[in-house]
Amino acid sequence: MRVFVAIEIPREVRDALTSLSDKWKQSGARASWVRPENMHLTLRFLGEVTREQMQHMAEMLAAAYAAIPALTLAARGAGAFPNRRKPGVLWVGVQALSGDLAAVQQCAEDAARTIGLPPDTKAFHPHLTLARIRDARHIGALPELIAAAEHFDGGAFTADAVSLFESELRPGGPIYRRWREFRLKC
Repeated sequence: MRVFVAIEIPREVRDALTSLSDKWKQSGARASWVRPENMHLTLRFLGEVTREQMQHMAEMLAAAYAAIPALTLAARGAGAFPNRRKPGVLWVGVQALSGDLAAVQQCAEDAARTIGLPPDTKAFHPHLTLARIRDARHIGALPELIAAAEHFDGGAFTADAVSLFESELRPGGPIYRRWREFRLKC
């Protein structure tokens, strides 16, 4: 199974993100746009794991997350990886207003290592992916639109749970199914 650990985003924040995506789509950039129902904050992508690994990870995450207080997060700022002149991934940043987002992410990383996965070599940069550029030669006015959204504010929200998702890749885009939800301490 192809899985990842993530924080789900409430509808009102997804609506703000969708509005920004709609503006960026007007650039004519050739991109794969994330459907609103698929928007989430990835804490750790695991890739292919067995059902046994997933069960073991779920047990570890349930115990770890029960001890970590809920977070208040905000969808703020916008940009592109690696940069807005040569965008590969379009994103909105996530800022922790209260709580320890790094600890929440570290629990996912620790659980991944415990089931035998190698450490994630990339630093954690909390963000919500809006699109992946398919053809960097055709981005139109996208760099200017990204610059104009540098101070984007998609709103604050309470993150009181973390989810383990199964991802099924399909030609029309991925299908995500929540496999298990872990409540944070309230």
